[in-house]
Amino acid sequence: MSDKIGIYVCECGPNISSKVDIDRILEELAALEDFKDKELVVKRHKLLCSVAGKAYLEEEIKANELTHLVCAACSPRDHDSTFKEVCKKAGLNPYMYKLVNIREQCAWVISDKEKATDKAIQYIHAGMDRVLYQEPLLEKQLDSNPDVLVIGGGIAGIESALTLAGKNRLVFLVEKSAELGGKSVHFQKLLPRQGINADTINRKIKEVNKNPYIKVFTTTELNKIIGFLGNFEIVLKNNKDNSETELLAGAVVLATGYQNANPQDFKGYKYSKEDDVYTALEIEKMYKETSQISLKSGKAPQQVALVHCVGRKEVGYCSKICCNYLIKISDYLKGISSEIEIIDLYQDMCLPEKEDQEYYEKIAAKGIQSQRITAVKVAGNQLTYTGINGSETTIEPDMIILAPALVPAADNAYFAELLNIELHETGFFQEAHIKINPVSTNTDGVFVVGANRGACGISDAIIQAQAAAGKVLTQLIPGQKIIPEVMVSEILEAYCTGCKNCLDVCVFGAIYFDEERGISVVNEAICRGCGNCVGSCPSGSIRTRHFTNPQIYQEVKEALRKC
Repeated sequence: MSDKIGIYVCECGPNISSKVDIDRILEELAALEDFKDKELVVKRHKLLCSVAGKAYLEEEIKANELTHLVCAACSPRDHDSTFKEVCKKAGLNPYMYKLVNIREQCAWVISDKEKATDKAIQYIHAGMDRVLYQEPLLEKQLDSNPDVLVIGGGIAGIESALTLAGKNRLVFLVEKSAELGGKSVHFQKLLPRQGINADTINRKIKEVNKNPYIKVFTTTELNKIIGFLGNFEIVLKNNKDNSETELLAGAVVLATGYQNANPQDFKGYKYSKEDDVYTALEIEKMYKETSQISLKSGKAPQQVALVHCVGRKEVGYCSKICCNYLIKISDYLKGISSEIEIIDLYQDMCLPEKEDQEYYEKIAAKGIQSQRITAVKVAGNQLTYTGINGSETTIEPDMIILAPALVPAADNAYFAELLNIELHETGFFQEAHIKINPVSTNTDGVFVVGANRGACGISDAIIQAQAAAGKVLTQLIPGQKIIPEVMVSEILEAYCTGCKNCLDVCVFGAIYFDEERGISVVNEAICRGCGNCVGSCPSGSIRTRHFTNPQIYQEVKEALRKC
């Protein structure tokens, strides 16, 4: 069958139609000299992405028996997938279509209508040249495993497991310590605005242990993992007896939490175990176990200094929750005795949620002496701080309670390498996109939740856990196959020299080296077609399907013809 190309220009309401001359575009495209031997169908529509527009386009493809399709409309980010679905419904291979962006790249950025029209014609012409060099690509269906591995038994991991587990989905919950709950089990109370209390956390732990679809592995760590979304092969190692357990799962939720910085790692904090200097978490544990906050002598303190922002400048970020939990500890102290004098020393007061200000004012009204400072030094039980007016004051309170920065867990680098996911410059895990994809990573099927992706409180950790569970539930449906990326890289065996450059630049871990043949090989199930390997190959043996050199050349040649 001879080539028959459909070119459809979308008016996009007034967004395109008021900025370019669509009638001239249609006229000039229909008369192109280099397409005289091709059959062209050139038309316009008010809004191709609308329900009526999609139905119109589908009918046009069928009625005209199009072999190729070019849509001149908006950004591929907005509607590339929309028009691909239309092609599928109409029986046209979706990789025989090209979307040309004449809205953002012409109508919106070129004020002169004639020049914008000229540029639009040039870009559509380039798309027409390219689409003739495109080849049909076939989507493959792979079996997938709906089960999920959750690493970390804190509140984020527990919430993930409870949300995901069900009749057709097992959850393997792995915790390296002997008990579930993480740091939250050491809290006597939570903040009033967190929506749950400490008893709720214990109840959730019991629910996990009773759930027949959740298998808990304590004193266990992830030892090995290979695979991709829908098909991960996993080896767990028990730290008690070194025994190994092999599992299969379709996704991984990483909920490994954070660690508190050691205040003595920062300049100006020098004290020993004999001094009555504590971190906030140590006070939480003490209060949970004894319902008291006592000095090492066993006596109740008469004067307590609370120090915020320990290590903030050194780590380079605010830990978000410290101010709130020091306010909570003030409440503990006033609950023990209203006579305890509390001196609250802060550099910046972080109260991020709308309920926090009211909570702060309520506790402060109990007699908290708040003092804004610019610097602080701790030497044993002696504390020296600099006020905002520059004056130095030295006090010797009975007790000093420090709120150290929340820092990345020590094993973040290990998991980053094992799971092939990126780390942020701070050492926390890097999300795929902080706004539109905040719990995903650069590796499909691996999700990060809770404080391992940045300092956060219990409420945020629960929300993130539910978000990741939602991602898994929509991507891994029991009994449904998955369709991996089609536009993947491929290596031409005859030209591969075995230099392994491509292995170094592949961020998805999709390339391995075949020692017997001495060449690199792409695992198409993992590859996402980013093209890093193409640019790194000195022999030119790698290409990405749908982005081959001839295809790109044809498009760029026409797009730059008049430059």
